[in-house]
Amino acid sequence: MPWSGIGGVEIATLRMTDATKQRVRNVAFCLEDAHELKRRFEEMGIEARTYRAPEPSLRHWDSYYQASRAVANQLKEIGADIVHFSDEKAAYHNSLAALLARTRNICHLRVTYAHLDLRQRLCLLPIHSFIFVSREAKESFPIALGKQKARVVYDAVEIPNGVGNPEQSVRAELNIPAGSPVIGMVARVSPQKDYFTLAAAAREVLAKHPEARFLVVGDHSLVDLNRRHYGEVTEKLRELGIADRVLFTGHRDDVPRLISGMDVCVLSTHREGFPLSILECMAMAKPVVATEVGGIPEVIQVGVNGFLHPHGDSKKLAEILISMIEDPEKTRQMGLAAREHVRRDYALAKYVDEMSAAYLDVLR
Repeated sequence: MPWSGIGGVEIATLRMTDATKQRVRNVAFCLEDAHELKRRFEEMGIEARTYRAPEPSLRHWDSYYQASRAVANQLKEIGADIVHFSDEKAAYHNSLAALLARTRNICHLRVTYAHLDLRQRLCLLPIHSFIFVSREAKESFPIALGKQKARVVYDAVEIPNGVGNPEQSVRAELNIPAGSPVIGMVARVSPQKDYFTLAAAAREVLAKHPEARFLVVGDHSLVDLNRRHYGEVTEKLRELGIADRVLFTGHRDDVPRLISGMDVCVLSTHREGFPLSILECMAMAKPVVATEVGGIPEVIQVGVNGFLHPHGDSKKLAEILISMIEDPEKTRQMGLAAREHVRRDYALAKYVDEMSAAYLDVLR
């Protein structure tokens, strides 16, 4: 794991290890300050260890090698057969360690990479297999890979059972008036997520439907980058005069419950591989309006289970949201279609089979 906070990569990896733990023995390697992430792995019954990430450097080769040797010794200690890098950054820091430990290595790429510098390319040389979360991420990858070295494995989610109808409790907790349309976004508050486009669209929506509320579910305080950006976003909302209509929950463990209180889910973003939050919302029978980037068009069927808007186009985003608010029955039907789409094409059992096949193939 290459990051200290908890975002899409971390949530997807937590689900992956939990889903595959009956077939493989998973050991999570977390950074020394990733306390919450380590706790989450352990609560799922996954062994978790801490490590110090080596910093690749030719100038300081000795320190890089020694740090990599320390991680390699940890990998040998647990008897690792495969090292699964949850992101390019994880491979960047630890591929030498995996090489020294003589493991087979997989790199899971969850975003689109338009460019890789020479140092990144060198650190990816020890990788035996790449897993991409979308066709777009695979086809746009700047390194040519053979068919046997690259595959697409879409993420999966379970359709929640027995969640009841917590919508009223969510509205009561957040002081959202009954009958107010709720537009939600499940994403950390970071620059990647293009909250300024969402803010501009929200102003237009609220000008026509002042009773609406925008609900943001995601970390804005656990990581320095998110904390700084949250300050910038809230300042922008105050400038637009809509700060009291946009609610931030911060990091939450009850995301499905909060999604249940939304009428429409949004993902305004600059770049994505294949965002798990979209599947989470669709599994809860919520239609999704998302930016037409990365692998998002591979899951959104326009007019059936959601809509796409051009990158940075707040006017188009607002136009779509207003139309959905004004036709609640059609919006509800799109949500039901979204849930069926997830049930049919993004089943957890299929995902486990594909991940198991990826592990067996790389061992061969």
